[in-house]
Amino acid sequence: MTQDQTASLLSIVRFPVKGLTPQKLDAAQLTPDQPIAGDRRFALAHGGSAFDAAAPAFQKKAHFLTWIRNPPLAALDCSFDAGGTRITISKAGRVLVQDADLTSPISRPAIEKVVLDHIGDEAARGSVHVAEAPGAWFADVPDPYISIQNTATLLELGRKLGQTAPLDYRRLRGNLLVEGFAAWGEMKWVGAKIQIGETVLQVEAVIGRCAATHVNPDTGVPDSDLVGLLNRDYGHNKCGVYARVIQGGTIKPGDRVGRIY
Repeated sequence: MTQDQTASLLSIVRFPVKGLTPQKLDAAQLTPDQPIAGDRRFALAHGGSAFDAAAPAFQKKAHFLTWIRNPPLAALDCSFDAGGTRITISKAGRVLVQDADLTSPISRPAIEKVVLDHIGDEAARGSVHVAEAPGAWFADVPDPYISIQNTATLLELGRKLGQTAPLDYRRLRGNLLVEGFAAWGEMKWVGAKIQIGETVLQVEAVIGRCAATHVNPDTGVPDSDLVGLLNRDYGHNKCGVYARVIQGGTIKPGDRVGRIY
């Protein structure tokens, strides 16, 4: 194993509800062939969705509300309890739903109404419902991946977009943010193993990006063309990598990150 002694895990994030605010974690227990517990456990299915909780086969993101088709979602400020199952939704400092239980049929209508009122009937194809199913998660790919972003790459992209700060990690919806590597170094990790603390992850693919990354996470308004930048300056639309847990354990910010060949 070779390990850069300065490379470390900066943050851990999960998305309890697909398309809504991320939740930073102080630690996470990783399990082989599983995503981060509670990540994309819930989604907001629109009126045309074919998702069936009784037979929860993987469905593409087009069946759910996402930033690419429903950018105003990003302007909803959501917070969650430690378990990621209770949500408080605010907008412009005003609480719209407080401590609602995402698992409860009694609480869900209030959540659904706030979202529908916010994005409109047409955007939601007439209705919204909280989707959940045992053993299912609502990632963009069917594999139980954890996504990784590199701070140096985000810094370079931010500069190319005319910013003084790195590209906001929230645009890329990643789970793990690592630092101490060269920009774009993560693109060479595919096929290799990454050790984070006591865990080992197999890096399996680079992540293709779409126009959802153009949406400002604070305003819910598209304000950049990251995909155009990637294609123009790098000849591809990729940023970040997908990894599969092969050795479980606990990870926490500050853990060293090393590459195993």
